[in-house]
This record gives sequence, structure tokens and C-alpha cells, in this order.
Amino acid sequence: MTQALKDEVVAILKEGGFKVSDEVNVYPKSFDFVAKKGERIFVLKALVDINSLREDVAFKLAELSRLFMAVPLVIGVKNRGEPMNRGVVYSRYGVKAVSPETLYDHVVEGVPFVVYSAPGGNYAKINSSRLREARMERGISRGELASKLGVSRSAIRKYEEGGDVNIDVAMKIEEVFDKPLFETVDINPEEETESNREDIENPLLDILSSLGMMVLPTSRAPFNALSRTDKEAYLTGIESYNKRLKKKASIISSVSGTIDYGCFMIVKETKKSRSNIEDAPIIFEQEINDFDSVEDLLGILEDRCP
Repeated sequence: MTQALKDEVVAILKEGGFKVSDEVNVYPKSFDFVAKKGERIFVLKALVDINSLREDVAFKLAELSRLFMAVPLVIGVKNRGEPMNRGVVYSRYGVKAVSPETLYDHVVEGVPFVVYSAPGGNYAKINSSRLREARMERGISRGELASKLGVSRSAIRKYEEGGDVNIDVAMKIEEVFDKPLFETVDINPEEETESNREDIENPLLDILSSLGMMVLPTSRAPFNALSRTDKEAYLTGIESYNKRLKKKASIISSVSGTIDYGCFMIVKETKKSRSNIEDAPIIFEQEINDFDSVEDLLGILEDRCP
């Protein structure tokens, strides 16, 4: 069922005009695909039950999304064994989750995320100033509106002060005023504190940093770091010359091509039988040790780019 869900997610994204990477098949991993349309990037994970998302995986999923200036999103069918509701945004350890149907409505039909799940039910966040203006334009008192909605006057006051609205009441408000009064759900990851970033512990990444690149180590990803120059960002993988190298380079090439980043692989052994794998140039460990500047590295990357 998980593979069928993944196939459905890819089909929906492509129908919505997104470019989608190959599935990440290198473990451990925190995401399954990346997708891009225009300036919008999703980092996606498919799970039959979103409750199975572990906290450490959610953290890494959000962390990678911040590196890509992207949105992490989990696509699932169930939440704690119960079917997920269409049109509702769920949350798991700060990462938002939706059903395939909700994803379709959003990326294909252009329906904004408005309803979210929280303890006690499903809610929408009303724009308090818009509600107040709409009520005053109609000449409706708080008491009259409360009567129409079947709530108390104090509830109307709460809504006009920015309180969240139960979805049943939200639908009645839309019927009364017949205009958009609700805010979209923010699906961006929460801000990361500086102390959460990983230190550079790999000596090869440390060399890249000493050459003048900004190196941001990663984990639970097919690449080991995001390395930046003033002009470009590179997904950077490190691997021995083995069977895993081709698989890792292939997915790094696909992910970087999808989000329009550069990429390269650092190979620990010196076997100069090839200069690239797919779109990923290969740099050998001994070459890294001999570079005097980042320009030396960039020159080699340019020569070995297919």
C-alpha cells in the first residue's frame, strides 16, 4: 500500500505541474521525494498512517526543508488508524500532513489550506478584522450574528479578537457573509535555532569549509551536506568506491536536478576510471586534499560536469 500511495503522490504532483525527483532509495532517509514548481519546493514523505512518523525523522525532514527553503509535507491515508479527512491539515511534531485528496485539491485545483486538525476537532483561523468589517458593512450586531450562527455573543467577540473557529461554525460564517474571511494554514516548518545545527565532524567536509564554502552537514539524507559558494549551492555526497556509490550519486543527481542545485560526489578511493555518475561529478579524496582554493574545486566540477 505504501508504494501505491507514493505512486499516487507523484501522479498528483505531476498533474499539478510539479517537477518530481526519483524516489530516495538510500537509507537511512527522512524524505521520499522533492518536488518543485516555480519557486515552490516540497520535501515529501509518504506514510500510510501519519502517526508512524517518528520525532527524529520529523526533525530531520524539517531541517532539510529549511536548507532548501522548502516546505516539508507528509502525505498519508490514516491518522491513528482513522481515515484522514479531505481538506484538513494535520500536524505531527511540527510537520504538516494531508491526505492525497487534499494534496490534489491544493496543487491541481488551487484550493488553499484553510482547515486544520487540533484537539477537539477541526478548526479554521478567521481574519478578525475582515469579520468585523463584514459584520459592520451588513449592519449586523454581535447578538444578531450570534443568533444566526447558534453561538454566544462572547464567542463572536472572541472570533473578532482572533480566536479560532470550529469548522461547523466557520461554514455558517461563510454562508452568512459569502466572502473569504479565513486565513490559510501556515505549512512552513518552525524556525530553527542556531544551536540545532550540526557541527562539521567529517574531515572532508571540514576541508571544503576551509576552502571557503559554507558547509551545512545533513543526516538521514542521500547527501552528506549542502555546500554553498557565493553563487551556487551543491548537494554533496561522500562514499567509498562501491555499489552504493552509483545508487547514491543517482538520487543526488535527481534531487539536485529537480530543485536546480548543483551536486558532486567525494569518493574516498582514488580510482580515476570515471569523472561522473549521471549528472554528479566525482571528486576524489586525494584531489580534495590538494586543492588550494574553492576555485580549484569549481574548476574540476566544471570540467567533469556531463
